[in-house]
Amino acid sequence: MQLNSLVYHSLIAGAIILVFVLFTRLVRTFLSWLGHKIIGRTKTVLDDKILDVLMANVRLLMIVIGCFIAVREVRKGLTPDNETVAQLLEYADALLYIAGVIIVIKILLGIIREIIDWRLEKISADGTSNLKLTLGPLTSKVMNILVGLVAVIIILDHFGINIGSLLVSLGVGSLAVALAAQDTLANMIAGFVILIDRPFRVGDRIELIPGIIGDVHEIGLRSTRVLNFDNNAIVIPNADLIKGKIVNYAYPQAPMRVMLKFVVAYGTEPERARAILLEAATKHPELLADPRPQVFLTGVTETAVEITLVARCVDYARQFLVETGLREQIYLEFIKAGIEVPEARRVIRMEAQG
Repeated sequence: MQLNSLVYHSLIAGAIILVFVLFTRLVRTFLSWLGHKIIGRTKTVLDDKILDVLMANVRLLMIVIGCFIAVREVRKGLTPDNETVAQLLEYADALLYIAGVIIVIKILLGIIREIIDWRLEKISADGTSNLKLTLGPLTSKVMNILVGLVAVIIILDHFGINIGSLLVSLGVGSLAVALAAQDTLANMIAGFVILIDRPFRVGDRIELIPGIIGDVHEIGLRSTRVLNFDNNAIVIPNADLIKGKIVNYAYPQAPMRVMLKFVVAYGTEPERARAILLEAATKHPELLADPRPQVFLTGVTETAVEITLVARCVDYARQFLVETGLREQIYLEFIKAGIEVPEARRVIRMEAQG
């Protein structure tokens, strides 16, 4: 009767495994249908990659779950005389639990990795081409370590092993590492903040207080490299960047203001000078029509009248060339129109002493 009971529960266990194998095919079919009908219609590829991770691991996970339940079923038919079989089933139960945890952790890591890669690819599409190669491997290793520690803690806790001392050791070790490398960690955290907040991108022209102007050449984990107008690389720690003020000339739009000041002699008709400036600005191909260029009389000095042209250049990178070209053109137009540039004069009067 005892043997029949063991055989009976063993047959049920075999049926459970068979059902889970068949159910695995059903789950894979459902996931495949879901991918074609719903996920395939979305614009992003992230959900497709997550589906691929699930499809690659669902079969093994379902089989492990089926075997785990089958072992529990076989144990129902054991008696005190089946010590050897009970011990083997105990080992099988432990191994199947560990295998299940490992597979779940593998699925989670795969999904997290796909999300990180997808996000880095989106950021790289804006110009940070080396970001995925630099940040991707490091992020994956950190996530592997963290999720691996969680898996170890779960497994140890399942077998009744006290994990309090392990957690204390990890806390003390983490504190020691943090104190030893606090500057490096601060820069790395600042690098993550820059990547998330994105105050600038590779190729943007930024101005740092005090007065450092250049184009962003590379955004790294520890530092950011800015190429100034002398073609020299300025390496700035990321922690310093997030603490200071940054002026981004390229964001949110590339057009930039052009302001040119001219001085003309007394007696010059303001409307005449204004017409020359507006004509030159209107005809220039790299100045925007909206907002339209404007001319203002901005000052009257001891020797001259000051007139200012304000317009909008199509691109901040062309500002200097546009200003230079306009100055040359307006200077020549002033000569043709007979508009004089004032010369500094000083009158000295000498009075006789009585």
